[in-house]
Amino acid sequence: MLKYRRGFTFIEMLLAIAIFALVGLASISVLTSVSKSDELSRESGQRLIEIQRTMLMLERDFMQISARHVRINGEAAEKNRLVGEQYLLNSEDHGISFSRQGWRNPGMILPRSELQAVAYRLQEGSLQRLFTLYPDAVTGTEPRVQVLQTDLTGFEIEYFNGDKWLKRWQDSMMPSAIKVILVHTYLGQIERIFMLPDGLTAEAARSE
Repeated sequence: MLKYRRGFTFIEMLLAIAIFALVGLASISVLTSVSKSDELSRESGQRLIEIQRTMLMLERDFMQISARHVRINGEAAEKNRLVGEQYLLNSEDHGISFSRQGWRNPGMILPRSELQAVAYRLQEGSLQRLFTLYPDAVTGTEPRVQVLQTDLTGFEIEYFNGDKWLKRWQDSMMPSAIKVILVHTYLGQIERIFMLPDGLTAEAARSE
C-alpha cells in the first residue's frame, strides 16, 4: 500500500516565491548601488585628473613666462609684459595674456621660434588655453584653443605686487606671484598660488 506523501501547500509556495522575490530585489538594489558608487568614483577621479593637468599646465606656463611685451589679438605690442583683467579676450570671467619661453623646437626644424604667446580665459564653463604658432601673429589671426577644464562657474586671477593682491594687472613690470582661483561645479573653490621665477622683475626693468 502506497504511503501518503504530503507536498507544499499553495500558501507555502506563495511564501517561497515572495522570499525569493525579496532576495532578488535586495540583490538588484545592492548591485545598482555598487555600480553607481563605482561610476561616481570614476567621475570624481576624472575630475581630479583634469584639475591636476590644468594646474600642471598653468605652472609650466608661469614658470617659463617671458619678460617680452605682449600683443593682444595680433595688434601692436603693448608696453605691458603681462595683461590680466576681467573679460579680457571675451572671457566670461578673468583673462590673462603673456609670452612664455621653452616651446621646444629641436634644431629649429619647425618654422617658428621657441617663444609662444599664451592666454587663458573662461568660456561656456570651460577653461581655455589660447596660443598662436608665432608670438607676433598678424591682426585677425585666430588662436588655437585648448580646453583644459570643464564644469567651471568661475575663473579668477589675482596678482601680488610685493605689497598686496590686485585683481587687474597692466604694468611694464611683472608681479611676484599669481593666484588662480577655479570655482568648480562639483569640487567647489580651488585656489593655487604660483611664484614667478626669481629675477623676472629685474629682467623686465633692464629691458626698459
